[in-house]
Amino acid sequence: MKKIIFISFLFIWAAGPVPASAQGSNYLGTVVSSYERGFYDEVVINAQKALADTVVYTPSDLVYLRTYLAFSLVALGNDDQAVGAFKAILVTKPKLELNPEFVSPKIISVFKRAQLEAAQSQGQTVVQAGLIFDKGKPQKLPCLWRTALWPGWGQSFRGEIRKGKILKRSTIGIAAGLGTVFLGTYLSHQSYLNATDPDAIGPKYDTYNAWYKTRNFGINLAISFWFYSALDIILTD
Repeated sequence: MKKIIFISFLFIWAAGPVPASAQGSNYLGTVVSSYERGFYDEVVINAQKALADTVVYTPSDLVYLRTYLAFSLVALGNDDQAVGAFKAILVTKPKLELNPEFVSPKIISVFKRAQLEAAQSQGQTVVQAGLIFDKGKPQKLPCLWRTALWPGWGQSFRGEIRKGKILKRSTIGIAAGLGTVFLGTYLSHQSYLNATDPDAIGPKYDTYNAWYKTRNFGINLAISFWFYSALDIILTD
């Protein structure tokens, strides 16, 4: 179960079920454990043993094995071998894409190289867009609901890492600003209501009114920012 949860974050699947547990001499559990502990040499050794005799593995199990193998080879600096492992995955999962929200840019760059070589070997033309390839971008709906929850999350999910970071950080800033103006509005309103000195009532009302207008501006800014983030997902490819 731990293996399934971890890997599900790494890929945007075109199709295919979660792999079932294989029987017999299955190295998959050992490979997963070694990878999570950072023992990349062990991952390579056990994954290669597993791939030498694939009878006990389902097709999806083999994808997982080659994934861990490729990731570990990149970690060890063996990019050429990692490209080979990725290309073997693309034979059975040609529309598979790495999710840049969870996978390092170094691994993604090696994976893109494997995609390019695989496409060129089949006489295809590959168009690059940001960190992932156009043909493998996620659909708009998964990106849209993410952006609805947190502006910028949807952009990061579809590979626009820089834009996503800017929008997410701006969201945090706007949220902090709203919290401040709501608190200021409440406190100044209470101060105005509690004022009994005629000379103090006017200035306290002016202070409250300034906070009130600032709060309304902040609310409109937050709504506009949310709509911008959502429209960016809807209107751009």
